Amino acid sequence: MKKYLLLFSALFVLAACNSGNNDSKENTTDSTIVTTDHSKQSTSSSTKNSSTANTTSVTQTKPQNESSQTNSSHENHALSAMEELQANYPNEIFPDPATISGGKPIGVAVSEESQLLTVTYYVVEKATPLNDPILNGQSPIAQFQRKIFSTKEAAQDEVGQTYDPNGQPVDLGYDITGYQTAGAGSSFLMWQEGNWSLAVQANNLEQESPLPLAKQTVGYLERAFLPIPHEVGQISFRVTPSDYQANQVVWQDNQTVYTIMNADSMSSLKMAVSMTK
Repeated sequence: MKKYLLLFSALFVLAACNSGNNDSKENTTDSTIVTTDHSKQSTSSSTKNSSTANTTSVTQTKPQNESSQTNSSHENHALSAMEELQANYPNEIFPDPATISGGKPIGVAVSEESQLLTVTYYVVEKATPLNDPILNGQSPIAQFQRKIFSTKEAAQDEVGQTYDPNGQPVDLGYDITGYQTAGAGSSFLMWQEGNWSLAVQANNLEQESPLPLAKQTVGYLERAFLPIPHEVGQISFRVTPSDYQANQVVWQDNQTVYTIMNADSMSSLKMAVSMTK
């Protein structure tokens, strides 16, 4: 009987040991699997973080490159003197440079003080920047002025409209009659078109006649349109000009007076006409 009890006890202990070994293997396997899963998650997280960092780096770098290209592009396209003038005064209208000097290159200088904006034009050998010092001391070929007055009456007085219908009538063509007068060594031929008064001055000592230039002016204005004055405008030409101030086109726009001067009479007209386009 004792032999059977001892044998049973031995079998029981042996079974218990085998069960413990199996549990230990299972726990070890489970631990290994968990560890592997954590390793995969850690690797995945590291990869995602690295990808995000790279994406952020690209996103931050791209705008910097674009800005650099824009600045470089702007620097490679220098403005002409007229473009720079218009950029500095975007709300102003200026004469077309092609009408100023018969297509020759022009230099431009601008100044502004006390409500007076002055743009002076020079003939140059090659294009120059706005207000280039090389223009100092040179003789202007033309000038544009814009002056603002406190009242319309003051602006109208500045125009200085001149018209005398008491002279000798002269047919200028296109159903327009001019009136010629003489005095102080000069003869004047005057007429009106709309709110504009026009006058051509000739030097009697040089035996000049105002008629050819007057007819040329009338013919040109039949196919071209001047700015509409509010209220008055004055055109004053000389048959033989001496400088850029010899020929003037002046008109009022309420409290503002515009003045164009050019050594060539027809160029002064073309400058004014170009401001209506």
